[in-house]
Amino acid sequence: MAVDYDLVVVGNNTAARFAAIAAKERSARVAFISVAPEVIPHHLFLNQWSQTRPHQCSLKAWAEARTMTWQAPHSPAQLANLGIEQINGAVQFRKEPQLQVHVQDRVLRSRRYLLCLDADQCPPTIPGVQTEDWIFPANIIEYLDNLAPSLSHPILVVGGGPISTILCQAIARLGYPVTLLCEHPHILPWEDPEAAARIQAHLEADGVQIFSRCQIKEVIPKSQSFYQVVTNYGELTVDRLVWAAEPLSSAIHPSRMDVELQHRSQGLWVNPQLQTSSSQIYACGSVLGGYTLADITHHEALVAVRNVLSKRQTTVDYRLVPWSIQTAPALARVGLTEQQAQQQQLSFRVVYPSLLNTPTGRLQNLTAGWSKLIVQADGQILGAHVIGPTAAEIIYGVTIAIQQRCPISKLADGAAFSSSYSSIIGQVACQWSNR
Repeated sequence: MAVDYDLVVVGNNTAARFAAIAAKERSARVAFISVAPEVIPHHLFLNQWSQTRPHQCSLKAWAEARTMTWQAPHSPAQLANLGIEQINGAVQFRKEPQLQVHVQDRVLRSRRYLLCLDADQCPPTIPGVQTEDWIFPANIIEYLDNLAPSLSHPILVVGGGPISTILCQAIARLGYPVTLLCEHPHILPWEDPEAAARIQAHLEADGVQIFSRCQIKEVIPKSQSFYQVVTNYGELTVDRLVWAAEPLSSAIHPSRMDVELQHRSQGLWVNPQLQTSSSQIYACGSVLGGYTLADITHHEALVAVRNVLSKRQTTVDYRLVPWSIQTAPALARVGLTEQQAQQQQLSFRVVYPSLLNTPTGRLQNLTAGWSKLIVQADGQILGAHVIGPTAAEIIYGVTIAIQQRCPISKLADGAAFSSSYSSIIGQVACQWSNR
């Protein structure tokens, strides 16, 4: 049967719009269905505000202006200029007479479909607290904009992943007491423990109180503002409850989309090509399970679009996907951690180059910089972790080397680029070659 589109993208985040634009650039007929308002990274906005603090406007007004700037490149008008139709509404998939999407009063038929979704942040059932008692990252700015200059009790943030970590540091830098509860052994549980410990040290230096291996047993409302939180460590009196944990359940929300697909414990099941249990439907985003990070979702979206529009299928190799967590200083990472390399029984060496050893690092007295390289015996870089002001840029260069299977000795020429923090990789390469 005839189809109207080569690809219909269904999503609720910037990666969905990115995927639609990427498909259009490949001359595909594309439609985009927005099943929910776009997820705005308010935690990143708050982080920027805590570092700049412009005095000419309120936090809420500033965040609204930043939101407009954030959305401008992929607004409905901009998508229309590119020839991409945007439709808003809940989606229903039907298999007969062919796989098709029903949205509003329309029926869309496409060769392929891409679900690009971020999972919902839903707190578990805890005795004494209702869903409406929680503040979520989506409305944290409105809450802080109306908050008194000082608090008698800390703001309690539940999480431990990137969103909660960034959020806590920003709140502390604004001068409010804040406590982070993390059920894992350490914050950022999927990162290298050494890197996570250093980020935790920066948070604690900013005034964030952190409880690891901590679980909430009960919440007792004491008044309209205060809560008594019972944990396995004891009781805490807090001003507000903020739920910023990575999604516990990554199942597709039935109110947004009616589709029968196979799930696993982490989330929606996909094969290495990001194809779901329905051969015509691909998927990406934190609905698959894992971090809600744009770096990861955008990469997945691009791989999915390539697979949808090409006979040559590409697999997702997360060892080659770099990502950055925008704390202050930022943490960027690519490849394997030391623990993962040990689990795979690889022969490797760990190197700790110091950013302070670069001319730029000495000039700026960069004591907060830290880096770690996991290098195989033959010189292949297995993984890298960097903490510092330009961590993402350094990791990008390492990522190219890993993707091209370029041994570290080939990067020795980079040591001459002394005005860049990335020259530290060249210095390590020189040392490796000499060894």
